[in-house]
Amino acid sequence: MSWFKKDILGVDLGARTLKGVKLKQDKTGRVILSRHFFQDLALTSESFPERTNQDEAFRAAIEVQRLKSAYSASSVRDADVISLSLELPKMSDKELKKAVPLEIAEMSGISADDHSVDYLVTKGPENNPEVIGIKAYCVKKDLVLSQIKQMKDAGLRPEAIESEMMAIRAMLDFNHYLDPKEVVMVIDLGEGHVTSALIADGMLAYTRDHGTGFGKINLALRDSLGLSYSDAESAKLAYDFLSAPEETPLNRTMDEVFTGIFKSIKDSMDFYKECVESRGRIDRILLVGGGSQIKGIDKIHQIFFRIPTTIVNPFRNIDVFSGLDESEHEEISKIGHHMATAVGLALQGIPVKGAA
Repeated sequence: MSWFKKDILGVDLGARTLKGVKLKQDKTGRVILSRHFFQDLALTSESFPERTNQDEAFRAAIEVQRLKSAYSASSVRDADVISLSLELPKMSDKELKKAVPLEIAEMSGISADDHSVDYLVTKGPENNPEVIGIKAYCVKKDLVLSQIKQMKDAGLRPEAIESEMMAIRAMLDFNHYLDPKEVVMVIDLGEGHVTSALIADGMLAYTRDHGTGFGKINLALRDSLGLSYSDAESAKLAYDFLSAPEETPLNRTMDEVFTGIFKSIKDSMDFYKECVESRGRIDRILLVGGGSQIKGIDKIHQIFFRIPTTIVNPFRNIDVFSGLDESEHEEISKIGHHMATAVGLALQGIPVKGAA
């Protein structure tokens, strides 16, 4: 991730919720939440998700929070990012900037003019000091340009675009959830999509899109039982994995979707355990995203997978009270589960990567 000497508004535009976080650091080094927004699109349209206007809601949130002209960082889905490992001869930074896109174009089949590239220099083979390792990330340029336009149309000044999991990893690192000695599986239980990642040696090694999301529960309840999207959301949040659910059509429908989600998580877990970086193990599961607020979801992961599981608080090492009105304190406790990516993006404006 890039690090800037200016306050950055971290923007996470999800399938259902729009989130923004702006942080500042005081003279003592404390990181403080100075501004935020949270917009639930399901509450603004009776025909959600078929009909909604994300751009209009986004512009309104920026206007209401007086965030126009703020420098911003946003994210793309990890499923849209191509990650490649390269080995190249040692060369200057200027030469690398030309060589890496050309190498990626040859390997991926995507023209160098049609993609945006970022990369990290890593350790090369031990037996050849003249070769360097490159961890490269590639996104179609049309997607990047479209996102830059969306930020500008809302009145923001786009500074950076990261993958969601890169932002989440930065948030976890800042909040001291990562131990370099542990192999961690991070699961983002989002409304539009569930994504997981393997973090080994403190670094993001792999990500996987699970092809499903927690909004699928709402749609299943709507289609099978005729519930509105908001009523389905209430039923979903009332579900408790630690109780024996009553045998009802509603609970049976939710159980079927949950079973599919857990199966996809198990498939990814099996894949990660086969990766060299994991050394055949996963020491801890970390849960983020709106789905992590469902009662007992950490315990059911722990029971199913026999791995210690923690629900992440994205504001763990951030002072959320100093910069906010008292009326906003309760709101933060309700929306905190959703803010992992936005917090990670906003941390690009904080020069210190650890808590004060």
